[in-house]
Amino acid sequence: MEFHAIRLCVTNFKDCLRFYRDTIEFEGWHDDEQQYAYFEKANIALFSQKKMAEALLKEYQLDETTSQMKFVIQLEVPDVDMYYNNLKNKRVEFINTPHNRKDWGSRVAHFYDPEKNIIEIYKAK
Repeated sequence: MEFHAIRLCVTNFKDCLRFYRDTIEFEGWHDDEQQYAYFEKANIALFSQKKMAEALLKEYQLDETTSQMKFVIQLEVPDVDMYYNNLKNKRVEFINTPHNRKDWGSRVAHFYDPEKNIIEIYKAK
């Protein structure tokens, strides 16, 4: 498992994109429709807080505290299902089971740390 990025879940994607891209001068790419940006060298991603919460809440009926999230830690793994099973055996509390996100181009699963911070394990497809 390797650290990939911290995904900041932002309420104003355009302003944050301008800040990190133009003011801080991080280089990367963005998708206005998905409201997602990734700055490779900084290992920071921006994602609409609303879109992230909708993706999880719509499919998994999470509690309302999830919509208040500010960040998601991303961990890249070679096999999401294998890591899911290993962590599940260690009694990790998962938000969802491994699933493909075509709109994100990856297979993912999400779980909580002891403070209810969200961690994503993913493998790009």
